Amino acid sequence: LRIRSATPLLRLRSAADVQQRLRFLNTGPAQEPQVIAAQLDGDGYEGPHRSVLYLLNAAPGPRTLALAALAGEPYVLHPVQAAADAADDRPRRFARFDAGSGRVTVPARSAVVFVIPKEPAE
Repeated sequence: LRIRSATPLLRLRSAADVQQRLRFLNTGPAQEPQVIAAQLDGDGYEGPHRSVLYLLNAAPGPRTLALAALAGEPYVLHPVQAAADAADDRPRRFARFDAGSGRVTVPARSAVVFVIPKEPAE
């Protein structure tokens, strides 16, 4: 439950919020069928993240997606998953986001969350 309390974007309160903020990635003819990838836009929304990228990999092996639309974005592993005491250490050890290309690697049978933190108020 720690991830929910630290990430309000993972619990949007209305259908309008979902329609406005949720975008599915990994779609179309080149789709990796065993991976769900989605992005939540946090612009103007409460919480510490400008954007959340989450991926669910049901495959028995790691998967890498080329998400060119995310190239240049400064995603980092969610602090809960990056913590040394995380319940599942595979995201910390194996999940990667390459900002230069937008390529993201997700370990086998795992859920991974990347975030772009909001800039601190000055």
